[in-house]
Amino acid sequence: MSADPLQHAAAERRPWQLFLPYLRPHRTGLLLHAAAAALLSLSVLPVLWLVRLVFDRAIPQLDIGLLFIVGAGIVLIRLAVIGVSLFLRRRVVHMIKSAVLGLREDLLSRIYANTREGLSRNEIDRLQNRIVQESERIDVVCNGALSNVLPAVFSSLALFTVLLIYSPLLVLLVALVVPALWGAARLTNRGVRRDVAHFQAAFEAFNKGVSFVLRQIDLTRAQGYEREELARQKAHLRRLTEDGEQMSWSFAVHGQMQSAVTGVAGIVLLVFGGLQVAQGRLTIGELLAFYFGATLLNGAMSTVSRGSADIVSAGLSMDKLGALLEPDPRAVYTGSGLIDFDGGVELEGVSFGYPEAPVLQGLDLKIAPGERVAIIGANGSGKTTLLQMLLGLVRPHAGMVRSGGHAYETLDTSALRRQIGVVMQQSGFFFGTVRSNLCYGNPDVPEDKVIAAAKLAGAHDFITALPLGYETIVGDSGTTLSGGECQRIAIARALLRSPRALIFDEPTNHLDVQAVAELMQALARLKDSPTIILVSHDTRVLDLVHRTYELRDGRLARVPPPAAEPAPAPVALHIAA
Repeated sequence: MSADPLQHAAAERRPWQLFLPYLRPHRTGLLLHAAAAALLSLSVLPVLWLVRLVFDRAIPQLDIGLLFIVGAGIVLIRLAVIGVSLFLRRRVVHMIKSAVLGLREDLLSRIYANTREGLSRNEIDRLQNRIVQESERIDVVCNGALSNVLPAVFSSLALFTVLLIYSPLLVLLVALVVPALWGAARLTNRGVRRDVAHFQAAFEAFNKGVSFVLRQIDLTRAQGYEREELARQKAHLRRLTEDGEQMSWSFAVHGQMQSAVTGVAGIVLLVFGGLQVAQGRLTIGELLAFYFGATLLNGAMSTVSRGSADIVSAGLSMDKLGALLEPDPRAVYTGSGLIDFDGGVELEGVSFGYPEAPVLQGLDLKIAPGERVAIIGANGSGKTTLLQMLLGLVRPHAGMVRSGGHAYETLDTSALRRQIGVVMQQSGFFFGTVRSNLCYGNPDVPEDKVIAAAKLAGAHDFITALPLGYETIVGDSGTTLSGGECQRIAIARALLRSPRALIFDEPTNHLDVQAVAELMQALARLKDSPTIILVSHDTRVLDLVHRTYELRDGRLARVPPPAAEPAPAPVALHIAA
C-alpha cells in the first residue's frame, strides 16, 4: 500500500484521517455492513408489537396459547438476530483487520524508507511502543465502533421512530433529555481525552524504563547504581498507577453521567406514561411496549456514549502515528534500476550536514573495482556518514554518488547493497543461534558455503568449540561472545554472498592489525577479489591498502602510499554461487 495516507495525515494532523484511506478498499463491504445493521435494527418492530400483544390481548383474555406463541416468536426473532449479527461481525472484523494490516505494513515500510538520521530523532523504545500499542488500540476501537457503535446508532434511530409512532408526547419528553445528554458527553469527553493522554505518556515512560533496565543492567551494576535506578523506575510505576486510576475515574464519571441523564429520562417516561394510561390515551400494552423500547433505546445510546470515549482515546493514537513517521525531506533513494555491480563507486562534489555543522564538504572520490582503499580520520570526523553515503543509506545534500556511471538516484540501492558486504562497528547480533546470525539475509545458503565463509573469516574453529557449535544460542548484541568473535562472525556473514565490495567500519576495534592483515591477504587470494574499503581511525591500516585518504574538517586528503609489495598469486576460491 502506498505511504501517501501517512504523509497526508502527518501534514494535516487530524485524527482518523490516517486510517480512513486504509478503509477505502472496503467501502462497498462497509456500506453493505451499515445497510445490514440498519435493517437488523428494524427487528425491534415485531418485538415491540408482540410485547404490546401480550399485555393488551394475551393476558387480559387469559389466552395461554397466544402467550406461548408470542414468547416463541420473540425467541425466534432473537436467535435470528444473533445469527445475522455474528455473520456481520465476522465480515467487519475481516475488513478492519485488513485495514490495520495495511497501516502496519506502511508503518514498517516507512521505517526502512526513512534515513538513519530521521530514525535517530525518535527513541527506539518509544518508536516500537507506538507502532505496536497505538495500532492495536486503533484495531480494537475500530472493531468496537463498527461492530457495536454503528449498529447502536441505527438501532437508536429505528427505536426513536417507533416510539414517535406510539406517543409523540412521550418522545418529546425524551427529546428534551438529548441536549443534557450531549452536554454531559461533551463535558466528560474533555476529561477523558486529557486523562487518556496522561496515561499513555506514563505507559510509554514505564515501557521505556523497563527496556532500559533490561538493556543496561551491566552498566547499572558496574556503576553501583541499582538502588537509584530502582527508585527512578518505581517513580515511573507510581505515576503510571496514579494516571491509570485517574483515567479509570474519568471513564467512570463519563459513564455515570450518561446513566444519570438516561435514568432521569426513564423516570419521566414512567410518570408521564402512567398519566397517559390514566387518561385513556394509551393502553397498558402500548405503555409497556413504549417503555421496553425506551429501555432498548437507552442501552443503544449508552453503547454509543461508551464508544465515543474509546474513539477519543483512539484519536490520540491517530495523532501519535501521524506525527511518528513524518516524510523525511532527505528520504533515502527510491530508484528501481538494476546494474551488474563491479565494486566501483564514485563520489562527486558530495556535501552533507547543516549550515551550522557541516559534516562532509565537496568530497570527490573514485574507487575502482578490486581496489583496496582506506579512509582514516579521528572519531567524529564523518567517516561513518561517508560509509553510509557509499551504501546509499544517506543522501548527500549536494553532489552525486555513482556506481558504474549510474547515479544512485536511479538505482535500487537495496539491490545494490545485496552485492556489498558490510562489517559495521556494532556487529548486529540478535537472540538466536550462531548459524541464524551468520546466515541472516541468506537463510538458504548451503552448509558448505557457510563453513567456507566462516573459515575465511577465521571463525570456524572457535564456533565448533562452542557447546553446540553453529547451533549455540547467543544473546542480544552477541553478549555471550567476545568482541573479536562477534566481529569474525559478522565478517563471515558479509562474505556469504561473494560480494563485489567489502566495507569494514573500524575493523581494529575488535581485531588486532595482524588479524586484519591476514584477512586482507586471504581476500586478495580470491579469484574475484572484491573491492575493499577500510574506514578507520587507526593509521596502521595504511599498509593493507593501495590508497589512503584522510577525512579532516569534512574534506578528503590523499595520504602518501606505503611501500609497494608484490601482489599474491590469485587462487580459485568461491564462497557462494
